[in-house]
Amino acid sequence: MFGNSRPFFALVGMSLASGNGMLTNDDQLEGVCWEIKEAVGRVQKNLIIAERLNLNSSLGLKQFELGSVVAKGNNAVVYEARKIEEVKDHSDLKLKQESSIKSFPLAIKMMFNYDAESNAMSILRAMSRETVPSRCIQHSSSRIDQQWLIGYEQNLSTLPPHPNIVVMHLCFADYVPELMDSHLLYPQALPTRINPEGYGRNMSLFLVMKRYDMSLKHFLSKTTTLKTRDRILLLAQLLEGVTHMSKQNVAHRDLKTDNVLLDISEGNDVCPALAITDFGCCLADKDNGLNLPYKTADTDRGGNVALMAPEVVCARPGTFGCIDYSKADAWAVGAMAYEIFSGSNPFYSYERGKPPLLRNISYKEDDLPELGNEVPLIIRTLIQSLLHRSTSMRLDASFAATVCQIYLWAPSSWYTKCVMPTSNEVLQWMLCLTTKVLCEGGSLMSIANTKQRTSTEYQLITTFLHRAKLYEIKNALYWMQSIQQE
Repeated sequence: MFGNSRPFFALVGMSLASGNGMLTNDDQLEGVCWEIKEAVGRVQKNLIIAERLNLNSSLGLKQFELGSVVAKGNNAVVYEARKIEEVKDHSDLKLKQESSIKSFPLAIKMMFNYDAESNAMSILRAMSRETVPSRCIQHSSSRIDQQWLIGYEQNLSTLPPHPNIVVMHLCFADYVPELMDSHLLYPQALPTRINPEGYGRNMSLFLVMKRYDMSLKHFLSKTTTLKTRDRILLLAQLLEGVTHMSKQNVAHRDLKTDNVLLDISEGNDVCPALAITDFGCCLADKDNGLNLPYKTADTDRGGNVALMAPEVVCARPGTFGCIDYSKADAWAVGAMAYEIFSGSNPFYSYERGKPPLLRNISYKEDDLPELGNEVPLIIRTLIQSLLHRSTSMRLDASFAATVCQIYLWAPSSWYTKCVMPTSNEVLQWMLCLTTKVLCEGGSLMSIANTKQRTSTEYQLITTFLHRAKLYEIKNALYWMQSIQQE
């Protein structure tokens, strides 16, 4: 299946099936876990390569055809797009007018630039956080620009590709074009050469991304019959995305259902694939990691004040002040989980002039509303643990994601009974999942055609196996068993 992985897994499988076999201590079993991560990592890499855009070194806005507006916010507008060479018949007006993901598979986000000078270096410097998940940054080939880019990359953390992070193919600076409806939708963001009353600069940043179907907020607002299992799948994907960010020392700081995109290409009867987007407020500092020096009140603490974790919103500036963001995104996921499972976020105000049920600055854990009994006890407790005010008591995203994955794929007897599975039994389960992923989910084509599981499920299992460690799984099982015993 993948070079040396096949005989290795055959040997380990036979060893485990024959009893105690030759693998006896946890060190050897952790070694097998490492091999599993390496093998599944190649599946992950193949999936990422399969969705890459065919790039060249001189891409600019002129190489793309823009369609209609997909979304608009205060800081940017998003257009559906496609590479010009993808349009085979330019005389086909029906194709040109068709607004669908098949005909426009990309989305281009144009940032509104009011302050940065109209050159690539200044624009990248001013909007660097937007480029954190980008796989390629187009820039001038001059020696000065290349030297500046090296320094730029040294200070900014970047996000390697991940299934639950937006697919951002590349970013580049280019001249702001005059597009249909631009005078109506964002007149003030236009430069004076287009709109004499505009305040925008001539150039801005453009982000080329995969086009998704809708936001999580839109999906939840129009979906009333979503199964509980599918809601858990959405939560697990969200936690896996935050886990990936945390491991790369990136904090999103603006997580909300508007900033989570869904791919529903598999159909309405299965759980959609989820990706986190909009990194304009993120913390991605290689020097300080997830700890932000907070010396003055002018320091940017991120966006979406309603979903700021208590340690962020209650922080006070000082000479030695510092904000720890290591579990801040996990807290926001806990708040968003209420929207996923109940349709209502207790930290939001849904009526003008009416305060929210809870405020992040003052709520107590006992004030959190109860979720319905249709939500499993372990998941209810997990959500409440993510919303713990104390960071020492709060679960981190990795642990919470592992709990969700175990709940979805492991034998229920492991967490409903008091008997802990042995390390060999846990490893056998992981090898079974690995075999299914390698045999049935080894490519996008086979995932799409298989009937056993959906591609979202296979991708979620692959993500779990790619980071799983034996001791973390056993710790999560201990936690799940303790919930059942209370």
